[in-house]
Amino acid sequence: MEKYVFTDSVGFLTTTISRILQQKLQARFKNTRLNTTPEQWRLLVLISNEGEMNQSQLAELQHKNRAAIKRLIDHLENKKLVTRNSGKDSRSYTISLTQEGKHVVQVFNKASHETVKEALSCFSEAEAKDLNKLLNKLLNNIN
Repeated sequence: MEKYVFTDSVGFLTTTISRILQQKLQARFKNTRLNTTPEQWRLLVLISNEGEMNQSQLAELQHKNRAAIKRLIDHLENKKLVTRNSGKDSRSYTISLTQEGKHVVQVFNKASHETVKEALSCFSEAEAKDLNKLLNKLLNNIN
């Protein structure tokens, strides 16, 4: 039986890469002085890309529970980055970006692009595309 090398495992590598990228992204975001976390930005960019949606849809797309998404929405609403809009049913509402939320997305998208570009600079363009394709294949397999 082959020796198990934990530091070569997919879980260790993806977790470590994710943590380091998160730290680099957080540092870039902090330099903008916009006081938004990468986790909050991910929700903002999702709404920006997909359009307004409800809490359940956001939870599903983020692979998070509704309570966690509600807390994020509450923070973003307090920062005046999103608004809750009443839906057809008084118990439901959709979340949309404010103008300030759209501005944050634009600034943070640039910071994110720079972070990813720096991280992928060790790959050729073809290798970076292959890596993305393989990671999506893995995600689809485990999801």
